[in-house]
Amino acid sequence: MTTTAAPRRRHTRVAHVTGGALTAERTGFVIEALGSVTAVAELLEVSKSQPSRWRTGAEQPSPAKARELIDLDHVLARALLLWTPAVAIDWLAGSNAYLDGARPIDVLRIRGAAEVLDALDAAAAGAYA
Repeated sequence: MTTTAAPRRRHTRVAHVTGGALTAERTGFVIEALGSVTAVAELLEVSKSQPSRWRTGAEQPSPAKARELIDLDHVLARALLLWTPAVAIDWLAGSNAYLDGARPIDVLRIRGAAEVLDALDAAAAGAYA
């Protein structure tokens, strides 16, 4: 009886970013884009100390706040392609005709990023200006 050896597996190394490192990086971007920890805390409706703790890795956001943070990160990155940080912040906090008068930050928090990204695309195309 002849046995055949199992094929050798090649091990490849893949860069791995832990959730904590990703949260810290994204929190840092959002704080920098908005200009302050207080602005991030107000938009995400958390205590003023939480974004700082997320950025340092001392604490992780709840799953719901982590989703909001990542959605805000994505929306801000896209908004900053169109406007300065001050204008992007005003856009997030202001009434938006494309969103039937809702504030983009509220839609982002309640329903996620998809509709807000659509509103950004409309703004980029010149609609609802």
